[in-house]
Amino acid sequence: MAVLEPEEHAERVRAHYLPLLAKYGASSKVVDYHHSGNHLARFVILAGIDDIREASILDVGCGVGHFAKWLNENGYEGDYIGIDLLPEMVERARELNPGMRFEVCDLLLEPDRYRADYVMSSGIFHLGDTQFMQRVLSVMYASCERGVAFNSLSAWDEVNKKLGYFSADPEETVAFCRTLTPFIMLRHDYLPHDFTMFLYRE
Repeated sequence: MAVLEPEEHAERVRAHYLPLLAKYGASSKVVDYHHSGNHLARFVILAGIDDIREASILDVGCGVGHFAKWLNENGYEGDYIGIDLLPEMVERARELNPGMRFEVCDLLLEPDRYRADYVMSSGIFHLGDTQFMQRVLSVMYASCERGVAFNSLSAWDEVNKKLGYFSADPEETVAFCRTLTPFIMLRHDYLPHDFTMFLYRE
């Protein structure tokens, strides 16, 4: 199987999201969440990794800044940085969240650029594959001081298999994450087609 290189993934992201951005603007539909409740449910679960109110956060694949907005609306007072592959997304995120920091970056190409207490991502893997996901998670874990939180479509859900997007196998993902740290948690109890994992440092 050919390795999905960062440049190829970036092209997939651009081809997929720019038409959505043009059509939907900053709504939840721009990042494929046609039900805003699902969007928010994922944020609640991600934030459950720890008490993050004063922690530094690196939000990988921040899109138009929905998670940043949710954090601000829920008492967050820490040092936040959102990064995304697409300048168009970063520009919209800055408009939606004045005063917060957003930058254009591909973490695979600049793995040593950031450090944060928690490195987090929501909905960034469905245009990739297993190897791509593992490469990104390795860099995310190397960039964290305290932990990583991420979600993915789940291969345990039959609907996902029909959509054509990459859906990760939760058990295989757990096995891989255990090569990074023995301190992990799997959440598959909030949406049938989705799972979240937490990775902690000692």
